[in-house]
Order: sequence, then C-alpha cells, then structure tokens
Amino acid sequence: MRIDQPPAARPAGVEAFEHTPRLERPPVDVPEPVGERYRLIRRLGEGALGTVWEAEDTLLMRRVAFKTLSLHRCGPAREQAVQQVLDEARTVARLSHAHIVTVHDAGISAEGAYITMELLHGQDLGALLRRGWRARPEQAALIVRRVADALGYAHSKGVIHQDIKPANLFMVGRTRPMVLDFGIARLLHRHDEGGPARGSPHYAAPEQYRGWPCDARSDIHSLGVVLYELLTGQRPFQGRTLAEIEAAVLAGRVVPPCQRDPTLPAALERITLQALDPDPARRHRTAGALARDLRTWLASQQTAAGDGGGADGTPGNGNGSDTAPCPAVTATVTVDGPPQAQAQAQAVPVPVPVPVQNAGRPGPRRLILAALALSLLAALLIAALG
Repeated sequence: MRIDQPPAARPAGVEAFEHTPRLERPPVDVPEPVGERYRLIRRLGEGALGTVWEAEDTLLMRRVAFKTLSLHRCGPAREQAVQQVLDEARTVARLSHAHIVTVHDAGISAEGAYITMELLHGQDLGALLRRGWRARPEQAALIVRRVADALGYAHSKGVIHQDIKPANLFMVGRTRPMVLDFGIARLLHRHDEGGPARGSPHYAAPEQYRGWPCDARSDIHSLGVVLYELLTGQRPFQGRTLAEIEAAVLAGRVVPPCQRDPTLPAALERITLQALDPDPARRHRTAGALARDLRTWLASQQTAAGDGGGADGTPGNGNGSDTAPCPAVTATVTVDGPPQAQAQAQAVPVPVPVPVQNAGRPGPRRLILAALALSLLAALLIAALG
C-alpha cells in the first residue's frame, strides 16, 4: 500500500543506527547541564553511536539536538578517537547546504564527545520505511536527487560520508531529506572488530567490504541501495548473516526493480542499476551526475504533466502556448527471434501528437499581431499614394 503522508514527526537526530531502540517516554531524571552552556531537556533516542537529547543552548537561547558519542569501546585509543571526532565535526560544521543538517558545536563530554546540531522535526527515513511508508517513483527520485545534490556538494569540499542509509536521512515532510552523521560513524567503525568496515551491512559498497580506498562513488553505491529500497520496498542485497550479506554485495547480482514492481519506470531502473554496479568505474562518476540523471527524469514527468506542475510540486510552464506536450502512450516493441528474445520485449513510451482543443481558433495574441500588421500596411499604402 502506498501512503503519501508519512507518520507523525519526531525531532531530528533520534536515530543513530538502523535499528534504534525506542523509548516509551523520556526518562524522569534529566542530567545536569553540560558545562555552562547546554541544558539537557529530554532524551530523544539511543543507539549504537550514543544518545540524542533535545537541549537548550543557554548562550544563544535556542533548542538544539545534542548527540553524545559513546567512545568507551575505543579502549586505549579513546583520547585519539575523541580528537578525531572533534576534527571531523569541525570539517562538517563548515558544510552549508539545504539538505545537510547544520552542525553548531562539538566538545568533550563524560561519555567521550558530543555534537550539537539544528533541531528538526520529522522522522528518519529508516523509521518511515519500517512503518510501511512507500514513496511514489516521483517522490523516491526527488528524495534521492536532493541527497545526491548534498553529497555532490560535500564531495566537492573533500568530505565523504561512507555511511549513507535510511537511518542517516532525516525526513522533514515527504520529500525534504537532511543528511546526518557525516564521517562520524566511519570514525567509530574503525575501532570495531569484524563487520563491514566503515559502513552498514546492507548499504556498504563492495570496496568497503574489501577494505579498499573509498571515494565519492562509495556514497553513490550506498545511495543506489536507498533508491532501490524506496522504489521496491526491499533491499537489493539480502542475507540472514553478515557473511551472506557480504557475499551478496560482493557478487553484485541484483533483481531488477521492474521485476519486483512492473509498474516502475524503466528509466529509474537504469539509473538505480548503474549506481549499484559493483565496479566503481561503471557507476555514475560523481554524485552530481546521479543528481542530473534524476533531475532529467523528473523534468520529463513535469513536461508530461503540462501546466499541472511537476513531481516536486513546482508549477508548470503556464505560458498559454497553443502547443500541448505530447503524452506518452505504450507501444509494444516487436522482437524477431526465439520466444526468449520475444519475452524480453518491453513497453516503451512513444510520443504521439494529440490535437489541441480549439487549435483552429486564433488566440488574442495572434489577433493583435494581425491588426498591427494591417495597420502598418495601410500606413505604407497611404504614404505611397500621397
């Protein structure tokens, strides 16, 4: 079942990892202020990375999301990990993008380190998917296009996320994603034993499992997994154990989205499968290239919708033109050959001209131009005769 409206909203930063334990209510005892600046108000959630609180910044008099990062598992390397987290937070704090959560501050806490971020209201994409929310193809393309834009901006600043997954995409409304936790999970994963190094099992790129150097294309692969999941409601790589998931990711064999849902657009399937290619060289070269492909497809849907508007709610051209866009109709492609080849024939959109209502009746603009032309012709005749 497809639902256009997501479930009830929660403040940003509630999730930390894919399966965050849920609290029935905030705890009764609220800790003392952190230093002289932050007063913790209520606990929003807890996960593998630490605890997220709603807090008051008493210096700037505003509410923030206050995330404590548990570094006890780092052992003797704890102090080094704290410094690395602070360095990473400083780098991320310099990022300014409409779809990247703003980092305000970072420092040292009793648990190790903390980061304060803008307090948003909504719900992370992972929680929405677990509750049965299913995006329409236009919504899925718009969400992933905006995340790709954000990643492209971060990559241009030398920042790679390396842990893109639904839990790190916070949704404000239906189609406004905010990317969380740039680089933080990657740093903490360095101190874990086993598991997919520097990523989350279902969303890690093959090169992350192999321990190879990662770049922007690793984020593209992870984002391709998210797009596949949004379109089909299933993850492309399945497994009951970490070893099975790793084998599936490394093999790179994916059931095409249209086989799971024949109503999905073939163009979105091609974009998704390219992002999921196990060979980084065959993926989109940059996150910007992925965003452009999705933007082109969305624009085609807006054109097909005419003046009714686009998939992202933008208005149509509204230019009053006498020429309407050609709607797409389904035509069967005939394939000569054995039955197997014929079975692979797909329905493709074919533009068909459609007569426009009242096309034979001249519009006001044409009447005005005709009148001006006649007036000019009359003036020239009078001048010639005179």
